Amino acid sequence: MISRTRFAPSPTGSLHVGGARTALYCWMFARHTGGKFVLRIEDTDRARSTDESTRGILTDIRWLGLDWDEGPGEEDVDGIGPFFQSERLETYNGFFEQLLEKDLAYEAWESRDELSAMRAASPNPREFHYSRRAYTEDEVAAFKADGRAPVLRLDVPRIARTVNDSILGAVTLSENDVDDFVIRKADGFPTYHFAVVIDDHLMKITQVLRGQEHLMNTAKHMAIQTALGIASPSYGHFPLIMNMGGGKMSKRDKAKVARAAARDAAKARGVKDYDWLAEETGLDAGDVALFMKKKQDGVAMAKTIAVALDVELPPIEVMDFRKAGVVPEALLNYLGLLGWNPGGDSEIVPLDEMAKRFELKNVSKSAAKFDIDKLLAFNGEYLRSLPRDVLLAHMQSWFAVRPSHLQDVSADRLNVLLDLFLARARTFVELEQAVAFVFEAPTTYVQKSVTKFLHKGGGHALLSDLSAVMDTATTWDAQGIQAALEGFASENELGLGKIAQPLRLALTGTAASPSIHETVALFSKDEVQARIARCVEATAP
Repeated sequence: MISRTRFAPSPTGSLHVGGARTALYCWMFARHTGGKFVLRIEDTDRARSTDESTRGILTDIRWLGLDWDEGPGEEDVDGIGPFFQSERLETYNGFFEQLLEKDLAYEAWESRDELSAMRAASPNPREFHYSRRAYTEDEVAAFKADGRAPVLRLDVPRIARTVNDSILGAVTLSENDVDDFVIRKADGFPTYHFAVVIDDHLMKITQVLRGQEHLMNTAKHMAIQTALGIASPSYGHFPLIMNMGGGKMSKRDKAKVARAAARDAAKARGVKDYDWLAEETGLDAGDVALFMKKKQDGVAMAKTIAVALDVELPPIEVMDFRKAGVVPEALLNYLGLLGWNPGGDSEIVPLDEMAKRFELKNVSKSAAKFDIDKLLAFNGEYLRSLPRDVLLAHMQSWFAVRPSHLQDVSADRLNVLLDLFLARARTFVELEQAVAFVFEAPTTYVQKSVTKFLHKGGGHALLSDLSAVMDTATTWDAQGIQAALEGFASENELGLGKIAQPLRLALTGTAASPSIHETVALFSKDEVQARIARCVEATAP
């Protein structure tokens, strides 16, 4: 039998790096075994699922290069699709009818408030289990007259269930882990637990690979499979990804940072409420108050607050890393090693090589910590090793999500900038920061360098002479400029460094840049002389 794995994201937000790692492991398993990788969109949460999130997730997966064999945009093979759960309601309804006919599922009419009251009245609310009850005809008539719609619950036997996990080994789930849970919501849509079981069955999934946060769900899925008389696929649960503080890496981390920044800003203003924050962001004051009280952790709100307070949020979603200028090869390489050992001495392992080596027996059972500095080190390696045409294509993709001065330069000039500055950059953003002086003349100068090179070193007096030297360059390129500077240094019995640092400071505002002749060659002669004049005036002793 050909192995079939699936990645099934819910389009209720952007693609988290944890989801990206799951997609990667599923993809590698399929490629390693010669199987199929299926992409399915689990959009039965109608209140939170959006077309925008769906488009974003599909775009991110394509950007990562994880091509799917069956899924959105692909031909429906043997009637396995469609690949959006919202388009499969008739299929789910057929299975609901099977369970109702066999009295293995039943309608339940309690409202949320009534369920909360039942839970609160139980001896141990945290271990509350719903039990099947009979309704009188009058009760059902009253519910219907009240406009209430029933949910459908599975009648679940209270037994322990053992999962022969492909990664964790045999795991026994207690009979107390499952009660008569909801399989069809009041709006007629299946719950996640029901739809995922039906889809895995009909799409012939042989290996379900997902994070350990789903392990406890497996008991519910096995209960549905038993009730319907269908086989269970093999299950394998990956370790969690933790942040460097030891907590689960979550989109809530963004809310934590934004909330802390808002508290600091309120303290600096000497106020205790956050009405000012609502005014500055345009957010609803009530929503801001709930956010600050930890009643909600909306990512969109955290981002809006971060922009207003000029704070940087931790990268959590794939789009965060795209905007930061991380290339997909580096992100996949790093994610691949978060919980899996490919063997060998090198940590830089291309995607196709990772797929060749991928085996579930080498997936760790322990959580892995996401080290952003290590990822950026990986990214720097890839920026310098990727073929230039691939690198330029990635830059174009980056421009689409984060506009940059670099997108407006000619191909030849961009290649010059890459040759000069790429060695020091770990991301496209760092590259952009390194070349910022090329596009915007400095208005301030590093004071420590001004004191050292212009005032104490005598560089300030040299700058006017260096402006005139520019006219002596026989050709306006790095070679001609180098000859002119070396000639001036020789005539005045000066070391080249004695004139390079003042000139570098005038052009860039700092004492660090590539070789001085290559730096000067980045500008027109008029621009060089204008920057020198501006520096002479601004740094006069």
